Amino acid sequence: MKRHLMLAVSFLMPWVLTAQWQITGTIYDRETHTGIPFALIVASDALTTSGTEGTFSLTLSSPDSTDLIISQLGYETIVFKAAPGGLPIAITLQSKPLQIEEIIVAGTPRYSHPQSDVISDPGHQTTQPRDLGDLFKSIPGFSVVKRGGYALDPVFRGFKYEQLNIIYDGGLQTTNACPARMDPATTHVSPNEVSKIEVLKGPFNVRYGAATGATINIVTENWESGHTGIGGYVEGGYETNGQGKFTQFQLQQNKTLDWLLSASWKDYGNYHSGDGTVVPSSFHALDYSAKLGYDLTPDQRIQVNWRQAAARDILHAGLSMDSDLDDTYILSLDYRWKNITPRVTALAAKVFGSQVNHVMSNTRRPNFRMMEAIAEVMASNYGGRLEATINPGKKTMINTGLDWRALHRDGDRNRLVKRNMMTGELLPTPVSFTDAIWQDSYLDNYGIFAESRHYLNTRWTATAGLRLDAVHSVAREPAREILELYGDGTRSNELNISGTLSALYEPAEGWQFQLAAGRGVRTANLIERYIDHFTIGMDAYEYVGNPNLKPEANHQIELGLKRQTNRLMFEANIFGALITNYISAVVDPSLPRKFAGSLPYSRRFVNLKKVLQSGFEFQTSLALTHTMSLIWSGSYTRAENLELQVPVAEIPPLESTIGARYEVPDWWAEGSIRMVAVQNRIATDFDETATPGFQVVDLRAGWKPFSSLSIGVGILNLFNMQYREHLNRLYRNAPESIFIYEPGRNVTAFVKYRF
Repeated sequence: MKRHLMLAVSFLMPWVLTAQWQITGTIYDRETHTGIPFALIVASDALTTSGTEGTFSLTLSSPDSTDLIISQLGYETIVFKAAPGGLPIAITLQSKPLQIEEIIVAGTPRYSHPQSDVISDPGHQTTQPRDLGDLFKSIPGFSVVKRGGYALDPVFRGFKYEQLNIIYDGGLQTTNACPARMDPATTHVSPNEVSKIEVLKGPFNVRYGAATGATINIVTENWESGHTGIGGYVEGGYETNGQGKFTQFQLQQNKTLDWLLSASWKDYGNYHSGDGTVVPSSFHALDYSAKLGYDLTPDQRIQVNWRQAAARDILHAGLSMDSDLDDTYILSLDYRWKNITPRVTALAAKVFGSQVNHVMSNTRRPNFRMMEAIAEVMASNYGGRLEATINPGKKTMINTGLDWRALHRDGDRNRLVKRNMMTGELLPTPVSFTDAIWQDSYLDNYGIFAESRHYLNTRWTATAGLRLDAVHSVAREPAREILELYGDGTRSNELNISGTLSALYEPAEGWQFQLAAGRGVRTANLIERYIDHFTIGMDAYEYVGNPNLKPEANHQIELGLKRQTNRLMFEANIFGALITNYISAVVDPSLPRKFAGSLPYSRRFVNLKKVLQSGFEFQTSLALTHTMSLIWSGSYTRAENLELQVPVAEIPPLESTIGARYEVPDWWAEGSIRMVAVQNRIATDFDETATPGFQVVDLRAGWKPFSSLSIGVGILNLFNMQYREHLNRLYRNAPESIFIYEPGRNVTAFVKYRF
């Protein structure tokens, strides 16, 4: 009898266990009531994905009730409490608009990118950033190159210019027309249009172009979900130091055919540094943009974006000329299709074109009495990308596709010499010269990529990616000096390979460790290839290009840690980057200076064998109470030319920010102190000088008297400190040679009304 009972129990036990420890159900679309395929369902100790009809079955190792995290691209992520052993459950997800502008889905490891951060509300709702570069100054690891009060050029961990792959809305690119970067990529879109900044650190991403230092995706404002009628906002602000004025408005409508209009205007004067010195930094800017989107089906969307920016009379104290005019035109077309087949879950396509027309002159400079100089230059970018998302299995997602970018620059500088440059005497007849700047140069990049993300289990996620770039460049009208140096060798062709491998480990809820290794390769830019005796660097040397440069390759490894609880958020990264064929410029005694100046020779762009960059950044916040929290962040980078055993130029020093924030439903206030150490690791061969350390205190506050009205005020540089950042440039072509100092005390006000 006992034997028969044991056999019966043994036979029934698996069925009993299955009934008790299994959850089954279906994931539905809340609006269409159709099943949602390929949704990710994660429990405390198991995971699965829904089938083609939205059904799923999840086996647990514990019979306790559990929280299911349900996520899928194009839907809001939810937490659903379920009890094993019950009847099949029905779970509905609310769809959200297809976010064509976004590339990162944060919070779900299966869709997140290695070593990535999302920075939202970058403007703090109290200050009006002069340009988009202003938004990076508060992000750990970032600094900016400052040549005036406008056109701030972001630097991340010492990587700058084309070492940073800066894109808009998941792939659109624009570039500078001025060789001295009066108009970097961050000046061509209004900062007030930006909803968030996504930073993909290091060379750990292959999907959005070749990257060595980081990929930075700037996401512009989209339609507000849930808003179906006509709505929008109007905002404005003022700051006392420089009498800066700003205003912007936005209108939108969400229907089957969606549209969004936005426009902004800025008028800034010269600001005063802490000791009262007037810094030439004024400018005027007018921007507008339009978006038109149409949902072809619930799973398909097409969208067209148009932007135009017009900046005038921009003073650049750190350069030898000023910008009279800078006009930008950007057009892009996007298409996205999701839930195509059980295996091909999404398809995204983008085409874009941008053009920058830039005019600069020395009419406001002391040497205008000796020589008139005006340059009219143009830069155009055209490109596109096509990407498919493939699910070959329940735990694997592959993004694969191809992209293309065509860059063209042209323009000359015209000089009219009115006086003898040696004696200062008037010439009987002024003499005119034309200097080729861009020499009708082109650079085409064709890329193909594949990136696979495998969800091993609830704790481990692995990512691997590979990218191949074919690059072609040419100067169709090379300058005489370039022909003398290189003959007809101004054409070049390259085939570059980049790759990445990373692992993410979540040992428990709220903990995340990530280890990533990658190789990112960038080709030499058109300045490094073809520039002909122009002073474009931090020193007074003329620079000469080199079309024979090898591509620069960054081999980087990075370890990241994140800890998140109800009260604590902590994130830290430590990295090491070995850069081979590092592109720099050295003084070449065989290249005499072409134009008048104090230095006899010129610099030529060359490849250095090896450069080592390493460092860290961290940020943390601690909630002391439900209304009071503390913040702390910091960063440091060290860079060494291993060939010569000397520091690399223009590396920001150690810095840290400590602050406190008090927040209740209707208002908030915060104060912070930013502490920057002295930087004495300098490249003396570039005439770089040490920078003293400093501390700056800022106060900000905001008030929401009712839901549609926001008011913000700030006091920046509270104690009116006289200080300069390490990357700030010296005055050029000015009565005195001093560094550009930061603004002194500045009181700001901001008002925003939504309707």
